[in-house]
Amino acid sequence: MSQLPYAELRIVEASATLSGRLVGLLFADQGAQVRCSNGHARTGNEADAYLDRGKQLVPLAALAETDDADVLIVDGDARMPRRPSQIVLRIMAALPGDEDYGHLPANCSEDLLSATLGFFTDMALTGPALGRPVIYSPLPVSSVYTGVNGAVALGAALAQRLRTGIGCEIAASRLAGGLSAIGALAVTNAGLPPHLAPSPRAPLSAEKQAQFTAILGEAASDESRRSWLEHRMIPFGVPYRAADGRMVILINGVNRLATRRLYKALGIWDQLLAAGLVDISPYTPESLAVRGRNLADSPTLDFASASLVAELLEEIIATKPAAEWERELCGLGVAAAKVMSLQEWLNDDEARRAGLTTTVGDRPQLGRAAWLASARPYPPLAAHADHAIGDAHNTAASPIGASPENTARPLQGRIVVDLTNVIAGPNCARMLGELGATVYRIEQPDPSHPPIAMTIWGAEAGAGKQSIILDILKPEGQAVLHALLARADFVVANKSDAQCQRLGIAAESLHALNPRAILVQLTAHHGERMGARHDYPGYDPTGQAITGIMLRFGTAQCPTYHGLASCVDYLTGYLAAWSAVTALYARERRSDGHGDWAQTSLTAAASLMQLLFQFEEPPASACGPHATGTTAGCRTYRVTDGWIFAMGDSDLTALLQGHTVASALATLAERSIQAIRVNTVRELAARHRTQPSRTIHFQAIDQDGWRTECFVPTWFCFDGAVPESRQPAVRIGSSADAVLRSIGMSALALEQLEAGGAVGRPEWANATR
Repeated sequence: MSQLPYAELRIVEASATLSGRLVGLLFADQGAQVRCSNGHARTGNEADAYLDRGKQLVPLAALAETDDADVLIVDGDARMPRRPSQIVLRIMAALPGDEDYGHLPANCSEDLLSATLGFFTDMALTGPALGRPVIYSPLPVSSVYTGVNGAVALGAALAQRLRTGIGCEIAASRLAGGLSAIGALAVTNAGLPPHLAPSPRAPLSAEKQAQFTAILGEAASDESRRSWLEHRMIPFGVPYRAADGRMVILINGVNRLATRRLYKALGIWDQLLAAGLVDISPYTPESLAVRGRNLADSPTLDFASASLVAELLEEIIATKPAAEWERELCGLGVAAAKVMSLQEWLNDDEARRAGLTTTVGDRPQLGRAAWLASARPYPPLAAHADHAIGDAHNTAASPIGASPENTARPLQGRIVVDLTNVIAGPNCARMLGELGATVYRIEQPDPSHPPIAMTIWGAEAGAGKQSIILDILKPEGQAVLHALLARADFVVANKSDAQCQRLGIAAESLHALNPRAILVQLTAHHGERMGARHDYPGYDPTGQAITGIMLRFGTAQCPTYHGLASCVDYLTGYLAAWSAVTALYARERRSDGHGDWAQTSLTAAASLMQLLFQFEEPPASACGPHATGTTAGCRTYRVTDGWIFAMGDSDLTALLQGHTVASALATLAERSIQAIRVNTVRELAARHRTQPSRTIHFQAIDQDGWRTECFVPTWFCFDGAVPESRQPAVRIGSSADAVLRSIGMSALALEQLEAGGAVGRPEWANATR
């Protein structure tokens, strides 16, 4: 049997959407036999060479021959004959029966979805402050997320089919795919302890506000001044100019230990403390008194404190070249990356060595997006093959089981141990839980990341999980962890190899404890093979910086990142979920009792987000207030009470003069011109809080006095069952009793473990400075 996980799986790809074709590509890269049309007008550029990679191209008529297929990928309501054991993945704009968005065709413009979901309004750090509330983005966020989410759903359904022998029908909505990328921008919290709750920055004095307003005016027309401003708004996560004129980003405020290590190495730690900044755990109530100047909670720094940090960093970073800073800081365990274009990334020697990029034919391409240890060494990626009707898919059918029926959620009965933090890892585990798995979330007793990452974003990322605060450095805590690991199907960790070793969850150690376990590892720079950056740390912004997204969304003078988590972090988590269900399918198909080691990385996800642009440099106007890359009339327009996006053949400014949003949309509808309101994420959430649609539902849930609002996970829809509610998040550490009972321990044991400090009290009630 081939070691590739989807060898012998047969897929008919009858989809012309980017999402459907991406699903086919992900499976083809892992050994599936994917049959698709040999028509190449679907993207209109060389991206077809990438999207058809490894597939069997046949005449369109041959796609109707589906008897030998395991999976059918189709668009919209297209109908194809389906046997009971076959799985149909249906790519749609909105879910069936959606009265608000059901009119959108499956292949509707990406721009219409981006305008609807807030991708033109919520991605720029300083856009609204600089009088640019709407900034066009060319990234196909909704389609790429839908492709990955569709692959996750399909992988889970295939694993279930091995057990039941029964197929299913999956609906993957492109609108819902976009929703799955904006949770951190939409989530709301009420009822947290004050020191863990979000708070606005302190207002400036009248004099300081006047100075700040003047600076905004300068930054609106001067890119270098805009960069100066971004340094002072978010000094710990934006690029700085190095000695060679190149930009380098360093993430120096979202991890307390790394922040301390960096500032001491740069020689500014004592200077910052002398200036009145402090280093106090934000998980203690007394930290409220120093909020605004607490280096351990950098996202809450006030403007004066942030400006001091920025001024010191600007001076220091200007002393060495960008590449030298990248090597030096990453060697210290501080996330940093030289800002590059996508073309530089595609031709980067270390990216090529790691397998994050490759060459197919004579052109550089993106490499595989995820990897399994059981499939190594992978064969080289190859271009598509041309096949005549009848000489594709001549292998035996994939093995299937004979249990009576499918469950409502395909991962029901599986167990996940979640050892992650921030966004990518926690949302990988959350997604596995949405598919039915039981998730045990293990929290540190002394988090290095600030509360925004652990509690505020955790309102979404913790949905449906059982949470325990566990000190695994204590023998008693380690015993609890080992008991959980011994039962796990998946162990999810956003840790480096060295961290996994220290925790005892590296693949070799984990499989000695539980041979069937699947380690799901998310990292910053891992690829299919080892590269020089293999052990470098990273976060979403470093992934965007090194792969070209920051230059695409910003400029050479002011590279900037594309939104909070929406571009890379969530996508990394969902790619990890896909690698997890792929490893599960491979494990169940082998039936040998052996688990696996599944991996993906931030740089793999950041690369995938740019799949349409890998064969061309972006135009100078790739991002801007109105720019698109299409016709002069296909753009955003400001009307009297907001913004719209319209798909015109020519400039519609004169036609729309004096219109409101409602009247502009009505006028364009009369002329059969597709158009839609440009929403912010908050506007979208507010509308669908009170008027939920079948695809978009922003729902509030109260759990133990903690009220959270998030989108319902409509990105998974099996056999027509659209989720009508979401699972609540529990207060951090409040599930300790239930977690311990799951491994046979008593309430008395919990008391003893809490008394000894091995188990922490909910919401770090016993935290120290």
